[in-house]
Amino acid sequence: MQKTSIQIFVALLISIAFATPASAQSFGGAFEGMSNNNEPIQIEADRLEVLDNQKLATFNGNVKVVQGSTILKAANLKVFYLGQGSGNSANGKIKRIEAGGKVAVRSKDQHATADKMVFDMQAQIVTLSGDVAVSQGNNIITGCVLLVYLKTNTSEFKGCRTKILLEPNSQNTN
Repeated sequence: MQKTSIQIFVALLISIAFATPASAQSFGGAFEGMSNNNEPIQIEADRLEVLDNQKLATFNGNVKVVQGSTILKAANLKVFYLGQGSGNSANGKIKRIEAGGKVAVRSKDQHATADKMVFDMQAQIVTLSGDVAVSQGNNIITGCVLLVYLKTNTSEFKGCRTKILLEPNSQNTN
């Protein structure tokens, strides 16, 4: 019975965790695929540990998450959830997702990398920190901290000097 509970939890966890609003594609589109909760989600990791009493699931070692056209890779992924009812984690909602160890998110020709990513599910804010780089084709923006506000479809770099390289005619489709 415990194994079934964990399987249900993981399936629910993944389907909820990456069901972001369509506005997620506002900043370079790196989170585009995760905006479609109709797409299946595949997670690979060397190890999965579910600590239900702590409301935490941890994926460790070569973590790879694929949903639609979006691929997230990280050394580790922690999912914090809010439990409800009599300890049945399948009734929980995701509070926060943290990815660490050189995080890379890719969707089509759009890429984002950082040392760490925190996704506050309730506030709908994604924070990338540490050697942040966002690129599309040859265009690239780098900085220390990138905040992506999914509710308002806005984003901002902060924490240090931001650098931008824009290639002429890079947006032409000819």
